[in-house]
Amino acid sequence: MLCINQVKISTVVILFFFTELMLCQPVNKNSLDPVIKSFLVPGWGQNELGYKSRSKKYIYVEVGILLSLYTSSKYSNEIKRNYIAYAAKHAGIVTTGKDREYWVDIGNFNTLNDYNSEHLRNREVGELYPQTQKWNWNWDTSKNRKYFESRRIQSDKMKLFSTFAIGGLFLNHFISSIDALYLKRLSTSKSFSIKPYIAKKDMLVGYKFELKL
Repeated sequence: MLCINQVKISTVVILFFFTELMLCQPVNKNSLDPVIKSFLVPGWGQNELGYKSRSKKYIYVEVGILLSLYTSSKYSNEIKRNYIAYAAKHAGIVTTGKDREYWVDIGNFNTLNDYNSEHLRNREVGELYPQTQKWNWNWDTSKNRKYFESRRIQSDKMKLFSTFAIGGLFLNHFISSIDALYLKRLSTSKSFSIKPYIAKKDMLVGYKFELKL
């Protein structure tokens, strides 16, 4: 939840700065400003300004992030489907109508009775599950429960990674628009620049900030 909130906050901040930048741009009725183009599609504005090599790097970063987002989300959902089916087979659960907390709980306790007994000892009455077939579980072995828990954790990690990828997507759009603004004003100031870089050997992407004194 914290990471999702951080993405929302980052989105608001990016949109705020982007709006401020757009208000400072001259109006051109015939074409979108390169800064706007780079915010909509990273590298578009750079290409229009004649920086084709620079444009390609932003595009490569964008494609890389989108592929990471797609694969991590798809893999997370696939693992989730598998661990739910695994729990139905080895713990006898009813799979419908369950939230994330339920999947966490069945991975930590062998049976519903074990879970409820633990929470009763801790006087956490509000955390108890009803003693009904809908909420019941009973793992056939602790080994299978632990395997289920490892798969659930892996799915959650992939989902968390996709959340960070969304943040990276917004960041790439934002930095590309700032870079396009810098390129537009290159004739008046050459002291600061932002360049995307791709380290093929280490499979890393990022940005390089240069300050010339």
